[in-house]
Amino acid sequence: MVIARNTILIAFISIFIFSCGKSEGPPVEAAFPLQEEASVTAYTVRLPGNDPETQAIILSQTVYAATREDNAVGAIILVPQDEKMAFTAMHRVTHMPVNAPMLYLDGNRKISDATFEEMKRLKPDGVMPDGRNQVYAVNVPPAEVERIRKELNYKVRTFNEEDPILLAELLDRWQAALKSDHPDEVVISAIDHEDGIKHGMGAMGWNAHMGKGFAWVYKDSIPAATKEILKRRYGDHGAYMYVTGNPDIISAKVVKELGRYGLVRRITGANVFASNTVNAGYKDYGRNFGWGWDWAARDFGWGIAQAGHNYIFSSAENVLGTIPAAVLGHMGKHGPILLVEEDSLPGAVKSYLEMVKPFQTNPQETILNFGWIIGDEQILTREVQMEIDYYLSPFPLRETQETLTDSTNANLEQ
Repeated sequence: MVIARNTILIAFISIFIFSCGKSEGPPVEAAFPLQEEASVTAYTVRLPGNDPETQAIILSQTVYAATREDNAVGAIILVPQDEKMAFTAMHRVTHMPVNAPMLYLDGNRKISDATFEEMKRLKPDGVMPDGRNQVYAVNVPPAEVERIRKELNYKVRTFNEEDPILLAELLDRWQAALKSDHPDEVVISAIDHEDGIKHGMGAMGWNAHMGKGFAWVYKDSIPAATKEILKRRYGDHGAYMYVTGNPDIISAKVVKELGRYGLVRRITGANVFASNTVNAGYKDYGRNFGWGWDWAARDFGWGIAQAGHNYIFSSAENVLGTIPAAVLGHMGKHGPILLVEEDSLPGAVKSYLEMVKPFQTNPQETILNFGWIIGDEQILTREVQMEIDYYLSPFPLRETQETLTDSTNANLEQ
């Protein structure tokens, strides 16, 4: 019995550490073997891609072992290395019933050998309600689409719209056809501010987890395509809109105008770090739609304010590397994205982690937190990883320990 249990345990660990199998057999060697790449501490693991394409592959291998039906992908999202395109696609494509990691084209908008091998390894099942499509190609050149069809024999659905605002509207119509529904909750981010995506990164992670709506606005106006998205939800109650960023990112004028289409909430902090900690703790729960005998609740946001959860940590400057990491909130250890500095932990993140910090109990009963570190040590330093590990641990913070020691000494002196 002991031997059998050990064998099962080894097989289980292999699936999640190696993460490099193919659907019909046991794990095989892949281009980026995680057992050589990952850097682990007690409460964190680093997935150390040094460029967006490599990072996306490592994330795909981590989440999808692709050794059997329950750990296989439904499809693959393939996008150019364009922040706004990738951000839009992750918001609207990843969630069920698609169930897809995101992979990048290279800098020349070609499929590199490493990405091609990862696509081959994944062997997508295909999305049943969408004609068993296996790849969702967003602004992928026709020659590369044809290569996928000929060499991998995968079914491909293409979305060709270079304007991210119009791409969001196109994906909104496609999702409505796929699910026979327009989700009333719509995340809204600013497309014309350099920090618009960063303020909305955590909310993008929520959408990868839950599959709600998404639209772009300008700081001081609402595009016509976004108005069309919102009108589709304009019933008795209208849409429920969640604006990401403070009035410097999306103006009060725009928020007021959005109010014509329903209820507007602003998820924001003083900076990009604070906005994403606010997102991690945010929850909007209430009545949504239904009939006299039954109502479906509105339930938006992580609402995490206590220990026992998982977090994705990434540099605010590593936008392209962070976007595919949202798949960890979809099929990994579900949890929100928190942005940090390359070489330091921002005050807003420290304050949030102090709030959700585990406390010590019997070692077998302690509720623990866990963190995914995105990027190699050139993107997020080893010192930051150690500090995150320290804040996630159940052991008292140094400041708390010093306060307790001072208090104890004072009592002894009395």
